[in-house]
Amino acid sequence: MRELHQRLLKMHGKPYGVYKSLQGQFFSFGDFTLKFTHIQGDPHAQPSRIMLSAKMDSLGFAEELHNTGEKEIALADFLLRQFTRNAENISIVKAHCQIMQRNSLYIENGIVRVLASVNLPGESRRIEGEKASELLIGTLSDWITTAMYWNNLAKEKCKAHLECYANRNFLLGQIKEKNLAAFVPNGAILPRESGTSEQPMQNAVPFTSPSELQVNLNLPNGQQIAGMGIPKGITVIAGGGFHGKSTLLHALEEAVYPHIPGDGRELIVIDESAFPVRTEEGRVVNGTNISPFVRELPLQGSTENFATKNASGSTSQAANLLEALELGASTILIDEDASAVNFLIRDLRMRKLINSEREPLIPLSDRIREIANNGINFIIVVGACGDYLSLADTVIAFAEYRAECLTERVKELRIEKLKIENKEWRIQNRAVNVEIFREGLKPGSAVEKSVKIRAVAGQISIGLLKTDLRKFPTFCHQELQRGIAEILHNFIRENHAQNLKEALENFCQKLPPNETNDLALPRAIELGAAFLRLC
Repeated sequence: MRELHQRLLKMHGKPYGVYKSLQGQFFSFGDFTLKFTHIQGDPHAQPSRIMLSAKMDSLGFAEELHNTGEKEIALADFLLRQFTRNAENISIVKAHCQIMQRNSLYIENGIVRVLASVNLPGESRRIEGEKASELLIGTLSDWITTAMYWNNLAKEKCKAHLECYANRNFLLGQIKEKNLAAFVPNGAILPRESGTSEQPMQNAVPFTSPSELQVNLNLPNGQQIAGMGIPKGITVIAGGGFHGKSTLLHALEEAVYPHIPGDGRELIVIDESAFPVRTEEGRVVNGTNISPFVRELPLQGSTENFATKNASGSTSQAANLLEALELGASTILIDEDASAVNFLIRDLRMRKLINSEREPLIPLSDRIREIANNGINFIIVVGACGDYLSLADTVIAFAEYRAECLTERVKELRIEKLKIENKEWRIQNRAVNVEIFREGLKPGSAVEKSVKIRAVAGQISIGLLKTDLRKFPTFCHQELQRGIAEILHNFIRENHAQNLKEALENFCQKLPPNETNDLALPRAIELGAAFLRLC
């Protein structure tokens, strides 16, 4: 600390670029070590980046709080949230409502590392040494001390955070044992304040399970928790508009990642490979076999190796479903409102008017039972597509945000079973092919000296390559997009002798080293979706 103070005072009044001499340098801050990982070029450029590291025991944390990988993730997430207010000219990424592996603050082998942004003081492109010393030694020390020492924390909240994460993972294991696709506890708060807020809605109707679907699961401490168990198979969620059915589906979409205590959805659990499938008009498709849903196309021929730069609504949704299955999804989430009608159903009168020889599309209603018989679960929200009632194993209806089980009622209606088209098919199992993309791993312009990786508002670019994630679920936030971009860059550069799914899973075990950008670890299925949209 003293050494840094003296160096900053000697820099006072010198050109701003002299700050660059600090890059890569380490300085002792008592229990913490400070490293400058990036120095900004001028006072108005993107802030500099620093890495702070310390031993957990020196901060007062007992080993039992971080002696497993699960606890490391939960404790790191809790500590990141302690930086609720950024200091002047010092900031750290704001955590979202999901608990996930991030490089902004992570714990590994008893060491905690914090990645923060610092705006180094300068006036007229000259270093302000005294202000820099006050910022980096005074303000930074106070900021980190308040948030990182055990004795300064709300200890019971910290333990509750770890317990919540452990409870969620424990419940996840139980739904597999009980042959459930998902579980929604009684009392869960599903609605959010608004479409742009992660906060639970005030005065929302708490979720209550229909008696027919209620199950009791155990928590690690021996207590039981009651809620709705959604059985494996085909589940249809029906009801009128604005009664809560899409709200449930959205909560299930987001439950693939654990949530923080107080979120209202923290104990909702679903098969972690669950994936929403929706229309994505205009997406890039690279060699996906969509023939199970699209026969030969006029003027284009076979669809067994379908490629396009501008998919239609139905072909994009067909590709999205088949790619999700290829990448390992065993639960598919579909909302009628976000789907192409001709992908979901084909009216009986239209079948009579336009026969199969003249209609290349095979709707999901013709295929869903065959897919489900191969161990794939479907949870589908419908308001108008009644065909799915005759295909459902379980029917849940929503009225004024309250769930009812209408499975037996549907049976009483004696809805005619659809005559489905049988055509043998199997899930695609393609080999990795990154060679066609390596040519794109070059600077984007003559000015750039290296491959730039950018992730802005769902659009990722890696050198000359681009992939569009704008229609991904809302929880695919900036750090997750950046994590996808960094891992995808490494994925394309390396040689692979595996099928696509296995290769992707190997790359999603751990975040790549990065001391300048905030990253979060994606699921392999999200990385694969980005890879299959590259152009």
